[in-house]
Amino acid sequence: MNNQSTNRANMIRTTNQYCADNTSATSAITAFAPALASSQAKLLLIDQLDQIAMGTSKGVTLDTTALRKSMTLIALKCANAVIAYATSINNNTLKAQVNYTERKLDKLKKEEVDDVCQTIREATDANMANAQNYGTSPTDTSDLQTTINLYRIGIQNPRQAIINKSNAVSQIKKIIREAIDILLKGQMDKMVLTLKTSNPNFVSKYFGAREIIDLGKTHGKLRGTTTDPAKKPLEKVAIILRITTQTAIAYQTKTDASGKLSIPNIKPNNYDIEVSLPNSQTITETNVHFGPGKELKRKYVLTPVP
Repeated sequence: MNNQSTNRANMIRTTNQYCADNTSATSAITAFAPALASSQAKLLLIDQLDQIAMGTSKGVTLDTTALRKSMTLIALKCANAVIAYATSINNNTLKAQVNYTERKLDKLKKEEVDDVCQTIREATDANMANAQNYGTSPTDTSDLQTTINLYRIGIQNPRQAIINKSNAVSQIKKIIREAIDILLKGQMDKMVLTLKTSNPNFVSKYFGAREIIDLGKTHGKLRGTTTDPAKKPLEKVAIILRITTQTAIAYQTKTDASGKLSIPNIKPNNYDIEVSLPNSQTITETNVHFGPGKELKRKYVLTPVP
């Protein structure tokens, strides 16, 4: 993966791990666990595709156990949606094509399970216009096909669909984009925000994990805006950073005519931030951590002094 893909994949990995380690925080949100499982499945595809992108399809040892589990997970999601649709129109032929449970799929031989999942994938894709109303989507069938292809490479199935380096790279970018836009931004972020009042610590750490850190950089950055309570941009607002527990100024700047501020190349450390403007109340933040490659974004609202 290139640096951008690696940084984004690491963010997905960190977010997934944080959520997996703190399931009690989201246990009351029924839809959260399936969304997390889908995000973890996409990360597995990213990691397995990266093995191919870094080498060749020959001699690559893929995790067939994890791939089989991911493949059947996605296949069951597709199958259940098609079963619900088929039942609604009393189409027993279609229902029979996809009528598999997790137990049935687990009992299939390793050379058979991919073919069954392929049948489910094709039936779902052919009925997507209606099946998507029952809980599946085109990204599911796309991910399922990718998983089937990877699983077939892993077990050296002669009917495998070949995935070459360039194809793997393009699929990685697509899956990362889907994981961020559809699962994180579209679902998990929104559900976590419902806990802002009841569990602010979890919410804060979740969105900390969601920040994309550029591992290729060694310094941090502060970027943001300053306005008055009426949202009018404030010019020449002084922004001062001091290393926590020290009095000397480490970094400083002033906002431009648009109220924007930017301090690049901040060495990793904990800082106190002071935001001031004559005739306005000063804003201070203490013990703010700047890590390598981390960019902090802020929106400061300065209230006039009566």
